[in-house]
Order: sequence, then structure tokens, then C-alpha cells
Amino acid sequence: MNLNKKLFDKTKKIVFSLLFMILVIQFLSPANFSAGAFEFEASLKFMGSGRTFIHFPPLGKIIAPTHIPPLDFHLTLKNINLEEMSEFIGNFSQTGFWPEKIIREIKINIIKYITSLLLLAFFLGMASILLWTRHNINKKEMFWAGLVNILVLLFFLTVALLSFNMTAFSRAEYEGILEAAPWVLSTLQEGIGVIENIGIQFMEVVENISFLHKEIEKNNPLVENKDTKRILHVSDIHNNPAAFDFIQRIVETFDVEMIIDTGDLVDYGTLLEMELFSQFFTNIDIPYIFIPGNHESPLVVEQLKKIKNVTVLEEGIIEIAGLNIAGIADPASYSTAMVVADDTAMENTAKKLHEIVNGAERADIIAAHNPEFFKYLRNNNYILLGGHQHKPYIKKGENYIEINAGTTGASGIRGLKNLDINFSLILLNFRYSEAEGVFFPFSADLIKVTQFPLNFSFERFIFQN
Repeated sequence: MNLNKKLFDKTKKIVFSLLFMILVIQFLSPANFSAGAFEFEASLKFMGSGRTFIHFPPLGKIIAPTHIPPLDFHLTLKNINLEEMSEFIGNFSQTGFWPEKIIREIKINIIKYITSLLLLAFFLGMASILLWTRHNINKKEMFWAGLVNILVLLFFLTVALLSFNMTAFSRAEYEGILEAAPWVLSTLQEGIGVIENIGIQFMEVVENISFLHKEIEKNNPLVENKDTKRILHVSDIHNNPAAFDFIQRIVETFDVEMIIDTGDLVDYGTLLEMELFSQFFTNIDIPYIFIPGNHESPLVVEQLKKIKNVTVLEEGIIEIAGLNIAGIADPASYSTAMVVADDTAMENTAKKLHEIVNGAERADIIAAHNPEFFKYLRNNNYILLGGHQHKPYIKKGENYIEINAGTTGASGIRGLKNLDINFSLILLNFRYSEAEGVFFPFSADLIKVTQFPLNFSFERFIFQN
């Protein structure tokens, strides 16, 4: 009877020790480590269903049933060092493979994390005996409790690792923005070659557009002198690298003096996207006015503000090259979530833009991402530049001109998905009026390039004779 009681007491202590270990590890802060340009958090959760969670804040997460329960593994990408990332991208483009160094560092850090968990399990076992019997300390019981904790945790980890199946990620679940990941990845695999070919084709396309431009000039000449300004309006690039080739060739061919971009330069609002096309801004040495769209984020906006020739117009009016440009950011750009602003925010933004323009001495150009923000400004002969709708148009109202550049990036990855690749941008020509002392729009040239099959168009809209 006495022997049974002792055995029962020891069993209770072991069970208490195990439960104490599970509870602490369940709510333990994740371990942080670096691998190349990437900073990660790793954590282990009991009472799981044998899944691996890979978190990419704020984009979402990937969940795969990779191993036998009851453990769940969590790996979170916390930060990316952009300087190191530039080197990584260069190496990746040259080799086409994930650098072995990064894989090795991840494995080493995971082993370190598991080792630390096993040591923690041992000390938690010892501590549990102290909590159970504060007065009669039995070092032997403490040792055995710690050893049992290690063995149990090691058993679960071994079972999970031996049963770990990497192919489970082929049937993974995606949450958040990453729900688009499966078709994005497959589209990118097919689309990289398409993008490269388009970039090459733009050289010939822009030369042909230049020829059409000269032919049109014979009938509708635009006298170019110091009192003439040519402005390029682009919008909704959505990370498409081919768009930057298109823009650069147009700028060089038509002697563009300024670019106005009405937003959605990126797709997911991440700094990594900014890094991928940072070279473009190095090559463009003319003023670049940027009005944030709903796909931007505070991180992207702040990064753009650091670029020498870029002026981010979030709210207000600025004077550049003799033109007063009024603008306002899409309210969604102040958030990390890729959403469209609700009706209240849209209405408030439209009213705020109206106040900005009314409070200014004059506004030669009014720019915003969403044309809905022009609700109170379709009057007074205003020039309105927008995007968002991915459909280009030039509309001359009774006493206003509304222009939409469509999508200069052919809707980005979404366009690649269905090979619906339609690039568009607008060339605006302004003339100086000696009588009024201001610049007036003379004409707008709508340039569209469509792929599959390749064709292009150049349309001129005359505003003043």
C-alpha cells in the first residue's frame, strides 16, 4: 500500500512536470535569429494538428499539414535588410538558386532553437519539483523530472521531424493577401520571359510611336520652345518591370520634363518591392511627382521620400517647373492593409481635395489616384489626372478636362495571369500664355501598347487651337 502511494506521488510529480513544461513552452516568446538578409522568429506550439505556419506580415501566412501531431511549427519573417537583399537578388539572378548559405544558417539556428528548448525542458522539470515540494528538496527527483521532460519533448520532436513532409506545401492553405500566391507563382514562372521580351519590344514600339507623332505634328504642330512643357502621366504600374523600360524610352524619345504618377506603384506595399526597381529612379533624372494609391503603404511612401528626384504629394499643392500641382493621397495608403477606402473616407478625401484647390491661388493640375476624389472638382476648367480604373481615357467635359492614364504596368501580375497585357500612358503638352501668365494644356497624347498580338496606338486630343 505504501509502495503504491509512493508510485502514485511520483507519477503525479512527473505529470505535473510535463504539464508545467507544456504550459511554459506554449506561451514562450519566440526565438529570433538572422539568416543572410532575413530576420526570423521561430516558435513551437503544443496541442497542435501537425502543421507548419510560415508568416509573412502583413501579407498573410502559408499553412501546410507537414507532420504528425501534436506539435505545430511557426516561422515568421520579421524583417529584411535591404542592403543585404540587393546582394542576394544579384546572386539569385546569376545562379537561379536559393543561396546555400541562407539555407545552412536557417538549419543551424533551428538546431540551436531545438537545443535550447530541450535544455529549458530539463530545467522546467527540476523547477516543477521545487514548486511541488518546497521544503523537502529531493535532487534525485529533480534530475529525473528534468530527464523525463527532455525525453518526452525529444520524442515529440523526433516524430515530427521524421514524419516531416516538404511536399505538403504543394497543397498548402494561404491566408491574407497570399491567397493569390499559387497563381502568382505559376504566372511568374511563365511570365518572366514574357516581361523580358516586352522590354526588348518597347525599343521598336517607341520608335514607331515617335514616327506617328511626327506625322501628326505635320497637321497639328506643337511649337516647342521654352514656353512649352511636356509632362508624362503614368499610373498603376503594379511592380511590372517592363513598365519602367516603357517609361524610360518615352522620356528619352519625347524630351519629357516631368512625370506625374497617380499611384499604385507597388502591389503589396512592401519595401522589398521598392528595392526591386530602385535602379529605375537612378536612371530617371527629371522631377517625378508621386501621389500614393490604395496599394501603397507608409513604408513605401517613406522610402519614396528618400529618393532625390521624387516628390511625394500626400496632401496639398506644390509648384514645380512653373506649374502648380494639387494632390491628395488615397486614404488606404496610410494603412498596411491593401484595401479600398470606405465610403466615408472617400467622401472626406474628395472634400479635402476640394478645400485644397479652393484655398490655392491657382491649380494648373489636380492629381489623385481614384477619380472619385474629383467629385467636387469637375468644373472651373480644371485639369484632373487619375488612375485606379486600369482603363485609359481623355474626357473633355463642359468646363473641365479629366484624364486617366489607365495602367502603365498592364495591371502587373494580374495582367500576366490572363496575358491581358495592355500598357497605357499619357503625354501632356502645355503652352505658356503671355496674357494670362500661366501654362494651359494644348493637347494630350494617349499611347497604348497591347501584347498578344503586339500592336500600339497613338491618339492626339487637341484642347486649344
